[in-house]
Amino acid sequence: MASDELGSDACAFPCVGGDDGAMAALSPTVVVSVLASLLERHIARNERALAGTTAATGEDARRAAAFDGGTVLDMGMREFLERFSRYAHVSPQVYVVAYAYLDRLRRGGAGAVRVVATNAQRLLTAAILVASKFVEDRNYKNSYFAAVGGLGAAELSSLELDFLFLMRFRLNVSVSVFRSYCRHLEREAGHGGGYQVERCLEKALLVSSGEAQRQHRQAPAAAAAQ
Repeated sequence: MASDELGSDACAFPCVGGDDGAMAALSPTVVVSVLASLLERHIARNERALAGTTAATGEDARRAAAFDGGTVLDMGMREFLERFSRYAHVSPQVYVVAYAYLDRLRRGGAGAVRVVATNAQRLLTAAILVASKFVEDRNYKNSYFAAVGGLGAAELSSLELDFLFLMRFRLNVSVSVFRSYCRHLEREAGHGGGYQVERCLEKALLVSSGEAQRQHRQAPAAAAAQ
């Protein structure tokens, strides 16, 4: 794996929490809470900005319209996001990457897609599904993610394809970009607030690199013993 590429092996290790060096897992609860607060503010701002604007046309507009179901979530944003960590075991890193994807869609120029109340359920479910497939080595089936997100299996598979085309299939998130989103969420959490994604990632990269070097040194000895 290239040094600037984020992969699942760089997200599977615990991080150091506190000055005593004790090992502590990342808290999905904190990540979900911060992300839910951010998304609620984004939705309110986007709906004000889009009020009275003319609907775009073209292929991107058609794909973006597929996410607009005309209905809003029947639960709070935090409760909705928590479902994915509770039932699909979505990691904090997946949430961060999903947020990065949504930000890319928002910055998509003429084909920009912004999260609003009527597309949040479909857009977030698709973003988390795609991010999970990018970050994790093993995932639940689309049908399971669909059930967690309150969608039909065929519907989510179609939305996944629309999402990929809107993203131009640019799914890679480099370590530096990942860290920048971590820092953004840390600021939102109140200057760290127990959310240690960046430190976890840095430690994971060091551990992963050290393990690779150890295996490289052991390989000649193992070959000679055969």
